[in-house]
Amino acid sequence: MPYSMTGYGRFKLEDDPNYLVSVEARSVNHRFFDLSVHLPKNYSWLEESINKQVRPLIRRGKIDLYVAIEERPENCSCRLAIDRKVLADYLRELNQVRKEFRLAGKVGIEQILQIPDLFVKKEEINEEALEKAVLTAVEGAVQQLLAMRRREGENLAADLKERIQRLGQMIGEIERAAAALPDLYREKLTKAAHDLLADVEIDEHRLAMEVLFYVERSSITEELTRFKSHLEQFLSTLEDPGSIGKTLDFICQELNREINTIAAKASELTISRYIVEVKSEIENIREQVQNIE
Repeated sequence: MPYSMTGYGRFKLEDDPNYLVSVEARSVNHRFFDLSVHLPKNYSWLEESINKQVRPLIRRGKIDLYVAIEERPENCSCRLAIDRKVLADYLRELNQVRKEFRLAGKVGIEQILQIPDLFVKKEEINEEALEKAVLTAVEGAVQQLLAMRRREGENLAADLKERIQRLGQMIGEIERAAAALPDLYREKLTKAAHDLLADVEIDEHRLAMEVLFYVERSSITEELTRFKSHLEQFLSTLEDPGSIGKTLDFICQELNREINTIAAKASELTISRYIVEVKSEIENIREQVQNIE
């Protein structure tokens, strides 16, 4: 059963004794696997572990993971500290500006306290415990994301099966119309010969040869056979496990190639009407296939 590439999952880890972790997972269509992990500023070192955990679970799609981490207040081991580098940079720039423009006055503690990002939290992090908590939350969010992608995939599969069935019906109509082409060509050639030659007797053998020439040139039997084979392959691929989106897209290309050949070889109005409908349905199927992993 196919998976959609669009989905959403959210998980909040609340039973860990040290950390409160919440993760949101969003995914949209993409040709390949593309994961972006959004972590708080001081926890970027967790990205590699998260990537290793998610990659085996999702094969295609643009995935964004938003991770929020908060230490439980009762276990908080952090303290506030002044970022001395930030303070030194501010003071150095202020002194340069004061000298350059000959400004009077001094910088007081009141001004210093208004410097953005002056205070930072210094924490004693149990990295092993934190990584375990974050990966547990990521797993929960990704599993919810996959559940939604699976439900969407089931809906896509049901819609695609209906569309493939309609294609099969239309190809059947084209096949029946093609069976009547020899008589139609014979009728048209006979009429054309009578109109041009008037009272001259028509050579039935020569007429039969001309009809045979037109029939062979416009024969679409092979194309119809391949088209129906592609439809069967499409339906069987829908039942395959794993990533099938690229395979389905390739089959759609082959269906389009066959119907274009049919259109070029059989230009009768009775067939042309069905060809337009078939092309439109193939395009609708291709649009749906773009959503499948």
